[in-house]
Amino acid sequence: MPDAQAPDRVQTVKRHGRVERRSLGMAPCGDLSPYLEPAFAWPGAPWCGWIERTRWRAGREATRCHVWIAGAAFPWSLTPDDALARLQAHWTIENRVFRVRDGTDDEDRLHGRMIGHGLSSIRNGAITLLRQLDYRSIPDAQRAIAAQPALAFALLGA
Repeated sequence: MPDAQAPDRVQTVKRHGRVERRSLGMAPCGDLSPYLEPAFAWPGAPWCGWIERTRWRAGREATRCHVWIAGAAFPWSLTPDDALARLQAHWTIENRVFRVRDGTDDEDRLHGRMIGHGLSSIRNGAITLLRQLDYRSIPDAQRAIAAQPALAFALLGA
C-alpha cells in the first residue's frame, strides 16, 4: 500500500530532543474485509491503512517503524486527521502508563503471574501518588521519598 499510493497525511512533530515524521495512508478494505474478520476477529472493518514513523535524534541514525492498521466500524466517518489524532492519543496513554511501569518497576520481567493484577493496581496507585509530588520523573519522586520518608506519609494523609 505505501508503494501504491502517496500518504493521505504527513505530520512532523519536534519535541523531547527529536524530530518525528508520521505518514498515514488509508483506503477502503473492500475485498480484504472478509479475510480480516475470521483471521483477526475484526468484523466489518471498513478501512485499512499504514503508518510509517521516522525519528531523528541528534547524533543518531534515523529510525523507521512501519505498521499496517485496520479500522473498526465507527458510527462516524473516519478521516485521516481523526486517525492520526486517535493513534497519537493511544500512544500517549501507552507511554504515560505502561512505559512508566515497565521502565521504573521492570514489570515485564516479574514472575508474579498469579498476583499480577493486584500488584499492577498497587503500582498504578503508587504512580498516581508520586505524580502529585511534581517531580520531573517517577524515579526522581521515588528517590525523594526514600530520602524523606515523612513525605510518603504526607502523601497518604497520615
